[in-house]
Amino acid sequence: MSEDEPLLIARAPTDSVDLLGAFAGLDNIDIEFTEVSTNSLNEGFEKLQNGETDLLLAAAKDISEMGELEQGLMIVGALPLRDWNYVLVSENRPNHLPKNGIVLCQNQLVRRQLRRFRPDARVRSPKAHLGITETEKPESLDYDDIYSFVNWAEELRQSEEIDGYAIPRHTHRLAGFKTRRHALTQDATEDELFRFLPLPHAGTIIVIGRTGFPRTRISAMLDQEAETSWQVNEILLKNMNSDIKNKVGILARHRQPGTLIREAELKRDLLTRNVLVDPEGELTTDEVKVDIQIELVSHRGNATISMQRIADLQDTTVVTNFLSDEWSNLVKLGTREGKFLDV
Repeated sequence: MSEDEPLLIARAPTDSVDLLGAFAGLDNIDIEFTEVSTNSLNEGFEKLQNGETDLLLAAAKDISEMGELEQGLMIVGALPLRDWNYVLVSENRPNHLPKNGIVLCQNQLVRRQLRRFRPDARVRSPKAHLGITETEKPESLDYDDIYSFVNWAEELRQSEEIDGYAIPRHTHRLAGFKTRRHALTQDATEDELFRFLPLPHAGTIIVIGRTGFPRTRISAMLDQEAETSWQVNEILLKNMNSDIKNKVGILARHRQPGTLIREAELKRDLLTRNVLVDPEGELTTDEVKVDIQIELVSHRGNATISMQRIADLQDTTVVTNFLSDEWSNLVKLGTREGKFLDV
């Protein structure tokens, strides 16, 4: 690879994020590149090692689950965050669903969050729904394939057998349905108590290269907030009991002090406001902060363990490590009665 040659960039196929959409977005950046075809994450690693590609784009979730990168490879950075939340596909908003409405979702965390938001709703996994309705599993339905689930669930919704289903935002877009969908976001409105924190590493795309790749060459495509999110999530997940990794929501976002103050005043959060505003009512800082939130929701959605920290950008790693230790202790206290580890 020379500075004058177009970069060779591959993307590892995944259902975790919209890599195709992210790749298309690179056309707006002043970096010459050529796409390299790859059929799997492992094939992408091989092509990196063999010099057949300069960079590999991959879902952060997939990289996190595989553990350490192979020797000779490094994480160069991350692309801007996108599509980190789920959506409810339904004619009704989550708070306007019919009483005892039926909602299907493959993801364990989102099911728990929906039960917390609507305790009366019957929120089920596909397998549980088939068992409860004593219906034979269709041959076309694969529990592990999001798009077979979408097609099956949409048929049930159209026939009014269910009231809705929840899927990742990017999945709804890629499925091509022109259906109503309602975002399940991390920002609770003024009259609502609960939020939907995203899944760990949701919406994060990692850029991988060979060790020593000049980061400055692709700085225009990288995003510091996404890198912060990757680092925070990794610290929290690596120190977390494997039993709860699929049941926690994690948010790590860059926030302006003014935004944090407005939200704190809206929620009557005096602690956060007083940290950012002095007794004279002036901002104590105008530097970007990192908002770190983590929560664990019980199976029925009737109990939640949550923590939040606002960190200075340069102190993010230290603050996250302290948060991780405190979180572990809090979860131990909260799980003594077994409320949070039930399936």
